[in-house]
Amino acid sequence: MGFWLAFGLIAFSGTAFAEIDASRDTMPKQFQGAPGLIKGGFLIEGSKKRFAGANELNLEAFKTNLEVTPGELSLPKIRDPQPEDLISLKFTVTNGADTGTILYFPTAQRCEAVVRNAEGKIVYTWSEDFEFAPDAGYSFLNPGERLNYQLTIPFQALRGRLPAGSATLTASLVNYPQLRAEMPLEIVP
Repeated sequence: MGFWLAFGLIAFSGTAFAEIDASRDTMPKQFQGAPGLIKGGFLIEGSKKRFAGANELNLEAFKTNLEVTPGELSLPKIRDPQPEDLISLKFTVTNGADTGTILYFPTAQRCEAVVRNAEGKIVYTWSEDFEFAPDAGYSFLNPGERLNYQLTIPFQALRGRLPAGSATLTASLVNYPQLRAEMPLEIVP
């Protein structure tokens, strides 16, 4: 039995044509134009101030943690690194609030890592080694849930940028620079 669809008409071989009514609205009439209803079916009632307060993000309720391996770097390894010489980071953000929270990210990048020298000058930014899709995204965290990010920084990227002494490694969430954790790095001669 043959089948084809064209311009709102369906034809079966040997049968008559039937017209498809594409103008029919699928939303029930009692919901069309109801007060407080916006496209997509979200119900918004009350003042704008109350609605904004319900969506307010309490950044103070979040907890961050940063684990770095190795904690001590040797200057000779930074000067002559091998491909397997890496700094590994594990950055964790935990929702300590009593309610779930939505985090918004303007691109596909979710976190950032930065290395600063003893004077506080940025010598390395992790995201400069990558390209991220321009698509925005969201992460929803229930109370007590956490986001874990694991990043690596090759020693090669630090070659010639860090002298012996102390440095600082900072990890943060993109679009939420307040949600960050720092870890000192020691560069031994």
